[in-house]
Amino acid sequence: MKQIFHRIKRRLIISQLAKSSPDALIRRGLHWLLPTFRRAAKYSPAYRTLLAEAGVDPATIKTPADFVARCPVLDKSNTFNRFGVEQLLCEDVPRDELAAVLTSSGHGAGGFALGLSTRKQFRHAPQLIDLGLEMAFAIDSRRTLLINCLPMGVTFSSDVVCVANVSVREDMACAIVQQAGNLFEQIILCGDPLFLKRLCDYSEAIGVDWRQHRLHVIVGEETFPEAFRDYLAGALHIQIDATDGGLIGSSMGIGELGLNLFNETRETVALRRACIQNPALLEKLTGVDPAVSPAPTFLVYNPLRTFIEVINPDAHGVGDLVVTVMDKAAPIPLMRYKTGDRMQLIAPATLSEVAAAVPGGLALPTLPLISLHGRATDQLPGGGHVDLFKEALYRNPAMACHLSGAHRISIESDGIRWEVQAVSDTTADLADLANSLQLDLTPRFCSTLQVICHAYVDFPYSKTIDYERKFLYWVPQK
Repeated sequence: MKQIFHRIKRRLIISQLAKSSPDALIRRGLHWLLPTFRRAAKYSPAYRTLLAEAGVDPATIKTPADFVARCPVLDKSNTFNRFGVEQLLCEDVPRDELAAVLTSSGHGAGGFALGLSTRKQFRHAPQLIDLGLEMAFAIDSRRTLLINCLPMGVTFSSDVVCVANVSVREDMACAIVQQAGNLFEQIILCGDPLFLKRLCDYSEAIGVDWRQHRLHVIVGEETFPEAFRDYLAGALHIQIDATDGGLIGSSMGIGELGLNLFNETRETVALRRACIQNPALLEKLTGVDPAVSPAPTFLVYNPLRTFIEVINPDAHGVGDLVVTVMDKAAPIPLMRYKTGDRMQLIAPATLSEVAAAVPGGLALPTLPLISLHGRATDQLPGGGHVDLFKEALYRNPAMACHLSGAHRISIESDGIRWEVQAVSDTTADLADLANSLQLDLTPRFCSTLQVICHAYVDFPYSKTIDYERKFLYWVPQK
């Protein structure tokens, strides 16, 4: 009976979202913004201090415009690096009601940030997960196995799908597919790009036949170029351009704010692929010149859950992503929290115009659309982007099978040094691999580019990759 109730509830929510325009959903979401702010201003000792230091009397914040214009922008440095958890935690949350802690990756400056959830939130988490999975993969009508290969203790729970939380164990993931995969009508793999590359290599080596299964992939932790999606599709035998084929889509979460705040859909994937095929459409939609920058990732978000801002925008509207999660029960409320990502809001009128220009047209997402340009630290000094190097790794699948996906970019006084790791059992000539990568990237960079392909055991940035931690593709000089 409980499952039937939740299924009906999911259908009603999805139907309501589909009937509303993105702008109408944003307006509805604004009703939750000020109550969330007032609760944080009343009960969070740290936030009270920050408001006082900014000269903000909470009683004077009467509209969303007041909130945006006057309330301070938070980030890791002025919250978790300054205050203890006791000061960040809301005073209306009993300590014995805390049920779970999720940390950030520790990848950014200043160490870790924490996301706490109460027992009530923990009990309701499967419903939120199942709603997202139903919208993307129709889990209510297909018996589903979800194999979660995300690192850092990120686990899922569900009332509908069968979940295997295997972390970064490619052998466990493949064993489950081979021994239990046929019990299900579809399989969802979830992992980060570097580990998914490892999973593809391992599954090929032991002869996993992915063609037996209806397969989807959720990619998290970092952005990736379209060439990587094509590589995964080829390795896993997924027909990503088919209307009813498997979906390879990214999901973006932030440890201290929540999982799956933004995600790709079939519509947004089709939009990105159309823009790559026709660069003029991409430039019209985002202002990005594909000759010098990678295509951004198009994602949707739920404006009834999050209030999204872009601050410090450039001439094209690309700026710093600022998120407010509108949850009046959040143990640690983070108002106007700057995540360190670069993002751009997409105007519905421009989106409609670009979609209509695609031969045959494109279906539009029902939720508001943003374009994600990666982490602010993904931009290289003097121009260029980390994803341009990732793209070169996967553009040629026959070459990509000889590479692990791990690489390190170093900015030198005389140009760029790019060091790439080969897989352990490659039979390819390392100098030939380096030369091919050099030819691929040289036209995009005016400065001197030196490419070095290391044998697996000679790669100097960890002999074997620790998939539990985010890999550093380049380290900005301080």
